[in-house]
Amino acid sequence: MLQFAYISSYLLVALSGQLAFAPPATAAILQPRYGTFVTHERRSAHPEWQDTRRLDPDVIIPLRIGLKQQNLDALPAHLMAISDPESPSYGAHWSPARVAEVFAPASDTHDLVREWLAGAGFGAEKIRVSRNKAWIDVLGATTVEVERLLDTEYRVFKHVDGAEHVACHEYALPEAIAGHVDFVLPTIQPNAKLVKTSHRRRSPRSIPSAQLLQSRTNAPAAAAANNSAGIGGSASLAGCDTAVVPSCLKALYNMTYTPNATDRNTFGIASFFSNTYSQSDLDTFFGNFSPSLVGSSPILVSIDGGEAAINPSSSVGEDDWIFEYAMTLVAPQPVQFLSVGNQQNGPFFSFNEWLDAVDGSYCTSDGGDDFTFDPQLPNPLPGGFNDHSCGTVKAPNVVSSSQAVDEHAYSDFYRQRQCNEFGKLGLMGVTVLYAAGNTGTSGTNSGLSGTTSGYCLDENGSINLNATNFNPSWPASCPWITAVGGTQVKPNATLGHSPEEVWNQDFTMGFFESGGGGFSNHFPTPDYQKMAIAKYLKFLEKNDPAKLKSFNTKGRAYPDLSANANSFFNIGNGGVSIDSGTSGATPTVAAIITLVNDARISAGKKPVGFINPTIYSTAFATAFNDITDGSNQGCKGLQGVRDGGFPATAGWDPASGVGTPNLGRLIEKWLALP
Repeated sequence: MLQFAYISSYLLVALSGQLAFAPPATAAILQPRYGTFVTHERRSAHPEWQDTRRLDPDVIIPLRIGLKQQNLDALPAHLMAISDPESPSYGAHWSPARVAEVFAPASDTHDLVREWLAGAGFGAEKIRVSRNKAWIDVLGATTVEVERLLDTEYRVFKHVDGAEHVACHEYALPEAIAGHVDFVLPTIQPNAKLVKTSHRRRSPRSIPSAQLLQSRTNAPAAAAANNSAGIGGSASLAGCDTAVVPSCLKALYNMTYTPNATDRNTFGIASFFSNTYSQSDLDTFFGNFSPSLVGSSPILVSIDGGEAAINPSSSVGEDDWIFEYAMTLVAPQPVQFLSVGNQQNGPFFSFNEWLDAVDGSYCTSDGGDDFTFDPQLPNPLPGGFNDHSCGTVKAPNVVSSSQAVDEHAYSDFYRQRQCNEFGKLGLMGVTVLYAAGNTGTSGTNSGLSGTTSGYCLDENGSINLNATNFNPSWPASCPWITAVGGTQVKPNATLGHSPEEVWNQDFTMGFFESGGGGFSNHFPTPDYQKMAIAKYLKFLEKNDPAKLKSFNTKGRAYPDLSANANSFFNIGNGGVSIDSGTSGATPTVAAIITLVNDARISAGKKPVGFINPTIYSTAFATAFNDITDGSNQGCKGLQGVRDGGFPATAGWDPASGVGTPNLGRLIEKWLALP
């Protein structure tokens, strides 16, 4: 079925002579007073999409022009001013109204683009402007009209699964217009898939569930009891290297704090899949590890029709065990369930729906959602969801997301727009955490059925079986989120004796899972981590200089910190299972930050907001357990044999970040800040 980059296929009818307007004269389109055409965006190579033919000239193209916001170049400085622990403005978070006002497009931008369109033959009856003047729709424009307007040619691309998609290889804008436009849709947008970042391994059937439950409920109790004053001593973490339970995490990360500002604090888990959780699974888990929570559910915050209930015939997804751990670790703090419905747009997904919900201006800013990845809402198709959650949700103080995609999957403007929004949430005092991925330096899980999972990029930026350039993860590579990597408990580990190493599992047939880490190919190194990266690059220059050719040494690096990602013991679909992934590490860190917020709120202070400048500061170095053992994985290679990824070392590294958190010490240090 032929689909435009961001519109339902029923609108894409090429009816000869119907709904088609005579193309304006070429002279009017060129409009010399706006300067010569300059290329605005180019489409990246995507091996799963093949250019098949030119689009018919009389197809109606739903043209959308995103206007450039003002003051975005100042966003990093604004964010650092309230997030740097040495800044006199630390903690002075902005109101949503101030954020919207400071970054709104300038009025002359809107006026100039409208004037350009009018001169090109698009009268007032064809122009629709958003309320905040952030984007402009051009109604009823045909292929030939848009091709002349953008000096381009529209093609029909066919996906390996048979779906068809309309796009162009590149497009151009007049010089005087280009500086006022972020992007134009539909044009070069590629297509991407959102993947879960966990791997499920069922527990051996030879071990009865009741017996395994009993053994894992009691094993780490002594370790937790002996760790009340901080990570120290020689208590055993018996069993935590093979099956982690909540008390393992509490012992590892000094989680002895009980929240008492639960009516003033908020913590949310963002979910993008319909197979959410089973209450009976939660209750079985709670009955063994946190009895006071039996009968408790996460608080549903529905976004675009998102639900908590699952189809009884369906298997639950990873939300099941994420909530088991998140709710247990912060009890009695309630946990919100930011459930996103209507995610699927053909085979494509995005993160924009929850961002729309917590910031109404994001629905329309910079051109609004890109329906290559984002569902069309409201959806006018029969049975479609007839609403759109824009500004309907108050953002929790901490938001955890356990999903990731490959950085290269999106266009520059799409990535930049989303990253800017994460920065704006930081300005408003929200901590946003995303999983760093489960395939080391090689992205997440690109391609159909994971056929290219773990492969790297060639010199053209495309996935290639023999490529050696590391493949960064998204949104981990955005400098305004906190990316969470993975560790695992060493065999026979004891507290106080470096019990953790980099998460790196070798299964069978060349299949690995490993904590994500690397360097962005598109975002430069932010100021807050320049010293840490410089130190690590010197380490590589001395020990493995050849590896420096495999990544962008000037890019934003991740993860920022880590937590256990290995062998979470849980109840899923009524049975005992073991799950691994940074899907578990991320809500663990989010729970720890939530407890820090509780301590600050109880002391009359504000939540910590964007934490990266603080956790990279020298003053906070002793609040993390430095991970110096192990490494993550590199590129998979043609025969499934991986090369090396990044080794851990003293201080920050792209295998474990600044290390794993010590809650007691973090509370002490954050309470010392304004």
